[in-house]
Amino acid sequence: MKLTSLRTRTLIATLIILFGLVGFLLFFTYTIIGHGFQVLEERIVQEHVQQAANALYDSLASLDRTTNDYAIWDATYAFVAEPDLAYVNDNFAPTTFSNNNLSYVAVVNTAGAVVYAHATDLASEQEVAPPAELAHFTGANARLLQHDDPNGHLSGVVVLADGPMLLAARPILTNQGAGPARGTLLMGRRLDAREIARLAAIIRMPLTVRRLDDSSQPPAPQQAALASTAEQPNGVIPRDNQRISGSTRIADIFGQPGVLLQVELPRDVAQLGQEVTRQYGLVLLGLGLLFGVLVFWLIERVVLARIITLNAQVAVVDASHPDVQVTVTGRDEISQLGSAINQMLVRLGHAQQQLVENERRYRQIIELSPDPIIVHDGRHIQYTNTAGARLLGLGAATTAHGQPLDATIGALIPPRDDTPLRVERVLLPPDGEAIEVELVVLSLHDQEHESIQVLVRNITARKQIEQALRTAKEAAETANRAKTQFLATMSHELRTPLTSIIGYADLLNEMFADTSDHEVRQHLKRIRSAGAHLLVIINAVLDITRIEAGRMHVQAVPVTLAALLHLVTDSIQPLVERNGNRFEIANCAAVDTMETDEVHLRQILINLIGNACKFTHAGLITLTVTMLPGKAGAASDDVSFAVRDTGIGIHPDQVARLFHNFVQVDASLTRKYGGTGLGLALSRRLASLLGGSLTVTSTPEVGSTFTLTVPRKLRVAATPAWILDFGLLQSETLAKQ
Repeated sequence: MKLTSLRTRTLIATLIILFGLVGFLLFFTYTIIGHGFQVLEERIVQEHVQQAANALYDSLASLDRTTNDYAIWDATYAFVAEPDLAYVNDNFAPTTFSNNNLSYVAVVNTAGAVVYAHATDLASEQEVAPPAELAHFTGANARLLQHDDPNGHLSGVVVLADGPMLLAARPILTNQGAGPARGTLLMGRRLDAREIARLAAIIRMPLTVRRLDDSSQPPAPQQAALASTAEQPNGVIPRDNQRISGSTRIADIFGQPGVLLQVELPRDVAQLGQEVTRQYGLVLLGLGLLFGVLVFWLIERVVLARIITLNAQVAVVDASHPDVQVTVTGRDEISQLGSAINQMLVRLGHAQQQLVENERRYRQIIELSPDPIIVHDGRHIQYTNTAGARLLGLGAATTAHGQPLDATIGALIPPRDDTPLRVERVLLPPDGEAIEVELVVLSLHDQEHESIQVLVRNITARKQIEQALRTAKEAAETANRAKTQFLATMSHELRTPLTSIIGYADLLNEMFADTSDHEVRQHLKRIRSAGAHLLVIINAVLDITRIEAGRMHVQAVPVTLAALLHLVTDSIQPLVERNGNRFEIANCAAVDTMETDEVHLRQILINLIGNACKFTHAGLITLTVTMLPGKAGAASDDVSFAVRDTGIGIHPDQVARLFHNFVQVDASLTRKYGGTGLGLALSRRLASLLGGSLTVTSTPEVGSTFTLTVPRKLRVAATPAWILDFGLLQSETLAKQ
């Protein structure tokens, strides 16, 4: 029997599933039935324990009634005041103790003194000494005295040195139950062998009563005492397969550990459960085996035999003759499988025809391709199309097989991961005119051997076009540099007359300061403002052109941040007040000193705060300084300057246009707020010069946040001394506007 056969594996699987299922059912059966009989046994034992406890409580209740009969009696009431031997002889004779099953009687007056006490051994009917624990009624025993409450009474178990006792205490009153009480009457009944035997006869089962603190008791009662709790005082402990013990804890009259009441019963229920479970398991095992045999027989006849027959028919099908068909019987899934195999064979025949047609079409496409295609084994040509034969000077493509391969092409080895290799080479065809080609080399696998396929593409014309494009690009870059140089020169030439105009405007303004010609001063103010604004624009253009030309340098010097922010605040205060805004600096103490270009850092901050003031009316502009951990490999930490405003905000689609030269996000904003669109572009380029970055987040109608992040310590080369402070001049001019 082969383990790989379907029949063998089905048999093994059936047996495994069968035995697993039967085992699970047996385990489940033993668990459920066994647990059910165990619960039933425990419930029966607990009920018998409760019957024993009820018998004990009934005995205690009869003792309490007897005590009450003697306590509410004029004779007892008078005896406490004037003890009389005749009362004792008449009422507490030996027959009184035996008839009422009394072991102890005591009369205690209101002062706590024992007026009368008597104890009897009921088994021998002999007088014995009263219990030493009840010789006085002070301390804990004071609770036994009930004469303070005419309606009070107390009954329960007391644990004495020589064994437990049932005790009842009642106040001594008149026949009418009137007081005041003259004392307390106590009556006791020992839980000795005689009393326990009487209780066992009542409940018709063995009964034992032991002290809870008795260390000499057998292990089973000790375990039962531990198993019982305050919520479940009854404990059940099996002794062996034949006997089971049940017990309950009964507290004493003071609420302390008292006695353990135990019954012992035969385990008839457990034995019945074991027998039922055993018989049920045997029946279940037999039925399971019978069911397994029937299932395997059905699988063998309905499934396995037919599948084996179908397999034998499919084995004779040849791929070259897919017209063979298998025999289909029945209408079930196996017959559907046979029909599917027949359909597959039909499709296989069609696919073979299509494959032949595709191969023919592929060869036509290869032959018609203008790019040479060469298949070789590394040394000789195995196949090439007409274009390849023409390139190699071989004449007809049919004569190329076995011809030596060009060394340039043969030296190219494709990667082992079947990805194409793309290279550019110069080939020298037989006609002698060198051409530039792009070679795509790819591994070609078939059933017999491995080959290499090479696609050759003539890129000579493309290379010529690329050279022309490079020449045009260089010409455009030259023109752009000329434009930049022209803007720098023009901006520099314009600054001198503008400085003179601003200077003369300031001089004339001082000359007319003492006059009353207000109109003249307004004209001079407009001249100065227009000149200063134009100077700011020219300075920005000059800075951008210097950065593009690579002539803008930075100089790292120690900077006290508090002093720098103070200068920034003084410079932008007129801009803040112009639109009724408030300006605040948050977390200034986070950074004390930096090493950076102070002028450019101040220029960026003034540009950002100035923009915030321009687009915010009656709002709040906040500058927040934060120390950030440096990037991996950085020499120092980064410092973040976040300028947050509550202005008009920027739409997300317009954020990308913010940092372009001469661009504002909206033409209407240019008309309303002015500006050239150079401030943010210049600020981002200056931030890059400082080794940092400038980013923005904004929400329309809510506000914007521009975040400048620069390294705390800037590392730059030495800066020439002739660098001009364009940024400082621009900032001061902007503030004066």
